[in-house]
Amino acid sequence: MNKWFRKGNARRFHRIDMPIRYFIVPKSPIKNREIYATGADYFPASLLRRIEAHKDFTVQSVGRIQEQNALLTEIFKEIIQYIEFFGECARSISQGQNPRKDPGYWMRVKEHQQGFKKAIRIQASSPKTFQYLQMIEDKYLIFLNKMVESIDQSTPVHFYVSGHLPVDFKVDEMIATFQAPKFQKIPLIQAILNLSNFMDAYLEIYRQINDDNYLKQFPQEWILRDANTSASGLAVHMDKRYDLYSRVDVYLYFAEQDRVLPFEGTVVDIRTDERKQMERIAINFEFPHGRDQDFLQLEIQKQEIKECMKIVL
Repeated sequence: MNKWFRKGNARRFHRIDMPIRYFIVPKSPIKNREIYATGADYFPASLLRRIEAHKDFTVQSVGRIQEQNALLTEIFKEIIQYIEFFGECARSISQGQNPRKDPGYWMRVKEHQQGFKKAIRIQASSPKTFQYLQMIEDKYLIFLNKMVESIDQSTPVHFYVSGHLPVDFKVDEMIATFQAPKFQKIPLIQAILNLSNFMDAYLEIYRQINDDNYLKQFPQEWILRDANTSASGLAVHMDKRYDLYSRVDVYLYFAEQDRVLPFEGTVVDIRTDERKQMERIAINFEFPHGRDQDFLQLEIQKQEIKECMKIVL
């Protein structure tokens, strides 16, 4: 389909921001790699900037700690290195590289499965701090072990996942508490808060890799998210990217009718939303089935009526 026709098709339909359950994946995975990879870019520049900011805030907060600063600096430095190693491993997987192929690298993975080494040195003098760091370690190890499990059982044509990655960790409850204004001027608390945010940014990258290889079969579990939608395409904010003009498979799920609409699409625009620090990806549907397109148009009209009713009320 030529560029002119794509533009004309995209503008024939009214667009609306609406909550919708969607699943998007590249139409073709990366070819001839050691381990199956979807082809999505899970490390866009906008996300890397957020990760680097979390790291910088962590280091700055640690530098303001007065008691046992040298020891805590050493401990936090090691944990940051562990987290960055996890990120490197996730990047390798996303590019179709199997970490098992490098014996030295795989040995480091196995060493990391033993947990943080230096945190134990703070246990006697600061048991509460040690407890906080243990919570971070617990979450880290669960994700790392799940990653190792997937690597062990994956092949060039299949990325193994056993299901959803866990949610609602103890550390998450702790971090929610640390968000309170009364903790803003406590360097140690801020260091732990930012360290956890830094780790989560990398862990969520792997969660996306996991979900992209699992969730397609379970539309009822797709998250309801806002998207700029029309009967000819949609635009969404994501923490990953696809190549411009690449082909993607788009699936939309409507719970009330328990119906999945499949569309083949082309990525026609990618830009970074600086305010949200996310990627805004616009996709045009290519030769959509008329029946599916009509159904989607009807759902869009229903959403417009709901919005009008809110205004009237």
